[in-house]
Amino acid sequence: MERFRGHGRAVRALAALALATALAAPAAAQVNTEKMRVGANEPGWGGTFDVNASLQQGNTEREILGAGVRLQYAWPRPESGAAGEVDSHDDETEDPANVIFLVSNYFFSRANDNRYINNAQGHLRFIRQHGPRVSFEVFGQYQFNEFIRLEDRVLAGGGGRFALVQAERTEVFVGAGYLLEQETLDLPANLPDARSSEHHRSTNYLTVRYNSEDERLRLVQTLYAQPRLDRPQDFRLLSETSFEIQLFRQLALAISLNVAHDSEPPTGVKETDVVLANSLRYTF
Repeated sequence: MERFRGHGRAVRALAALALATALAAPAAAQVNTEKMRVGANEPGWGGTFDVNASLQQGNTEREILGAGVRLQYAWPRPESGAAGEVDSHDDETEDPANVIFLVSNYFFSRANDNRYINNAQGHLRFIRQHGPRVSFEVFGQYQFNEFIRLEDRVLAGGGGRFALVQAERTEVFVGAGYLLEQETLDLPANLPDARSSEHHRSTNYLTVRYNSEDERLRLVQTLYAQPRLDRPQDFRLLSETSFEIQLFRQLALAISLNVAHDSEPPTGVKETDVVLANSLRYTF
């Protein structure tokens, strides 16, 4: 029990960095940060602001309204300090070596029975570029989601990200890493599920990006898999297709289809959720 509390305090300490700055809301227990990496090769401050409208089928029929913000700061690696010493990365990439970003949204929902329900999430991530095709990341996350009886979820982890294809209009990335999560469920006393749990998971993803020649259309397809290390049959899958149309220089229309699957959800919660979402995105 003491070890559990110690791990929980460590996870909360990192994940609270995201919560202390802002809140955000995904459709399910996983969050897709791949679609939020736009602009990562631009140094300095940047970000986006979204206004969202969603239609969901799965654990409930509902309409969702929300807004969100993404803030990012990117900066280059320091110049080599030794005379005559050559930075091997200089000829390979001009991208900043360090990126930190926060994804922040809040959703307000009305369910079938006219109950007004909230869900929220904050995700903070630091990226260190080690070459044109390899980078390493650490992240912290906090969330709650009343629709899936998730009272509290905090996690922390890290891993590697590798570029398989980097063409003019197409990019393909894979990522693999580890996360430690702690969950607290909001359950009636008569259900057999454990109210609190702590798990070690592998987190893996495949991302394909496509930009049109005039850069007015952008497509991002991401597949996530997060199995428990000690119980692989307990896994989460996420597929998200995001399509963005540039309307004006800084304003875009984004449409996304999100399919999330949890192989072992709490009692009374369905395994699969489907969300079709539309949003207007302002880039600054």
